Amino acid sequence: MKPLCDLVLPARRLFSREIVRTGDRCEHSCSALCLFFYLQLKKLMLHMCLHFSGNPHSGNLSSRLTHDTIEHVRYRILQHFNTSSEDYTVIFTSGSTAALKLVAENFPWTSKSSRNSGSCFGYLTDNHTSVVGMRGIMKMFNVSSIPVTPEDLIESEAQTVKPHNDGTFHLFCYPALSNFSGTKYPLSWIKKIQTGKMLPARLPGNWAVLLDAASFVSTSPLDLAVYQPDLVNVSFYKIFGFPTGLGALIVSNHIGNLLKKTYFGGGTAAAYLSKEDFYVPKDSISDRFEDGTVSFLDIIALKHGFDVLQKLTGGMENIRNHTHALATYTYSVLSALHYTNGQPVICIYGDTEVRTCDLQGPIINFNVLDETGSVIGYTQVDKLASLCNIHFRTGCFCNAGACQKHLGISNAQVKSNLQAGHICGDEMDLIDGRPTGSVRISFGFMSTFEDVKVFLNFIVDTFIKKSFQGPLQIVDSEKFSRITLSQSESIGVGGKSPGKTGVTKNQLFSSLPIIENTCLCKGRATMATNNQPITLSRIYLYPIKSCAAFQVSQWPVAEQGLLFDRNWMIVNENGVCLSQKQEPRLCLIQPSIDMIRNTMIIQATGTPPIEVSLNECNSTAGICHNKVCGDR
Repeated sequence: MKPLCDLVLPARRLFSREIVRTGDRCEHSCSALCLFFYLQLKKLMLHMCLHFSGNPHSGNLSSRLTHDTIEHVRYRILQHFNTSSEDYTVIFTSGSTAALKLVAENFPWTSKSSRNSGSCFGYLTDNHTSVVGMRGIMKMFNVSSIPVTPEDLIESEAQTVKPHNDGTFHLFCYPALSNFSGTKYPLSWIKKIQTGKMLPARLPGNWAVLLDAASFVSTSPLDLAVYQPDLVNVSFYKIFGFPTGLGALIVSNHIGNLLKKTYFGGGTAAAYLSKEDFYVPKDSISDRFEDGTVSFLDIIALKHGFDVLQKLTGGMENIRNHTHALATYTYSVLSALHYTNGQPVICIYGDTEVRTCDLQGPIINFNVLDETGSVIGYTQVDKLASLCNIHFRTGCFCNAGACQKHLGISNAQVKSNLQAGHICGDEMDLIDGRPTGSVRISFGFMSTFEDVKVFLNFIVDTFIKKSFQGPLQIVDSEKFSRITLSQSESIGVGGKSPGKTGVTKNQLFSSLPIIENTCLCKGRATMATNNQPITLSRIYLYPIKSCAAFQVSQWPVAEQGLLFDRNWMIVNENGVCLSQKQEPRLCLIQPSIDMIRNTMIIQATGTPPIEVSLNECNSTAGICHNKVCGDR
């Protein structure tokens, strides 16, 4: 067996040649960061320059070319999953979630009645939010929803006595790969559920299987000739990184004709009347369910994505082996990390310690512990990682069931955390010392052994080495000024930009209270608050967010804090505020305010100074609406 480095390094040379990375710095993707093929974009741009793409619903030459290209891409997708149009149909959707919603709305459900127990929607508790959310539609159809744990489903195989078939259809959905822990659930379950050898619930009727393969197919091959679910949802950006917002529902033809269509959009009708309830859908399953004009340029990009993926990687088997090698090595190192007192540094959440390609995907979910065994909040870990250009995914990853299971969070605690103000996606990482989420790293075809080394060095340098110097202290450099000034809160110092500009120094000093740095002028002075002396030693303001500080000996205090503090920001071409987290060199820009000349002077080494008027009426700068630290 070859050493791990022999498996990884050739893959790194192979995969990195045609991959676009963000910016001019080395960004290390430890989660679902979209890194895409430069060659894919190049080929797409060439196609767009050489061919005019028309609406595929029309009959002119350009439209026919677009229609035929889309049909070719459908065949290419089926070929990628080792099947054909004889068995499956590809329905393009706006994403994987839209594919799941399409199933929920159009599956042949039977409502409960006095004569029939009705259909049932069963789902594994380790499912993405987009699957669990299907139960909301079940309420509209008066259909039962049943959460099933992996353990209960496995146990049902030994106890199964197949009920009689009364023609009712039930649906069970499970993920081929848990997006939380990376657990691979057996694809052999598909046939067992379809044939009644495993029963999510003991009900008369036929069970169809919806396989959530969105996470699975990004790094593993799916052979639909061997494993034949009734429905499969996929997301293409998880495979290629581009285009985003495009997914598909792959439908087995035997059940596709049973799907009940209610809404019909442009291009789906063979005929209809506007003054009478008359509508005939098109015969093709894909035409029937693709409402409106599909995103045809994005679909064309898929063709080039499959071509480049095959050319550069050699296929999904190579990607699976590559990502498995990276994840296995990372897992083994993380598991071995300990503090000097023997306390483990990392708590890994998973269903098995046996990491084979069949049981575990290239995902590692964990929390960092301190020397006492307490969890360090994932928000703090994420902020520290961003300083090393490492991209994490944190929280519960839209998988509340797995999050509760692995972190030991009860239903009552979820509700209690909500009352405490915690919602999905916020930064409340610890409540009463207990974690509300975790950190996830996942590897894709673009991941390299260098990424692994950077991540492991980050863990060692940030947590283990610092443990020798005392407890870990997290300091947000951008908020340091606010933390310092807030110590003087009792004398009216704030941290946000004022509402007024464009007044003279005399007006400012006559109409606003003045905060004075007595340490510089008259020696040290103190104020007593709760019998504790508070000393104001320096006054800093930051006219431009994330740029250098401007130190003064005295300064006016406006309604919202120090006058002109954080009154300006630097934005990119999209109008988004830049901070030192994205551009550390912002700290080299030195703004200062000349109250006499009523201007702000901006200086940086090697460039001429820039003057900006403090008077809004005379300024050429526009007002930019944005969110900074969550505030508009």
